[in-house]
Amino acid sequence: MRTLLSAIALILPTSTGAQPYSESMADCASVYQNAAQWVNTDESADKLMHAAIQWAEAAVTQSKAEGAPVSSDVIWQRIDGKTEKWEAKGGAVFFSQEFRDWTQYCRKFAKARGVSITP
Repeated sequence: MRTLLSAIALILPTSTGAQPYSESMADCASVYQNAAQWVNTDESADKLMHAAIQWAEAAVTQSKAEGAPVSSDVIWQRIDGKTEKWEAKGGAVFFSQEFRDWTQYCRKFAKARGVSITP
């Protein structure tokens, strides 16, 4: 539950001290990119990578809106770094409350920000 509350706090405007939306978008991209490595079919991996790519593109656009434009390369470096942290937790992470909280947060965040994460 604490993880969910922390994730929800990321949606709050940056004036409250939460991280910028663009960083939260990179976090969501890393969740999907990591999951794509653990699924059994190419079709499932492609769907998850589609979501990661959509989040990455949204992060680039959002960084411009925040007045701190970041290139796609920089966003992907951030995503890859965050993905490494997920990878370090191993495949069992998908059964954790933390992972469920993040996927729930990312789905709600996608809907709220108009990010199309399904192909």
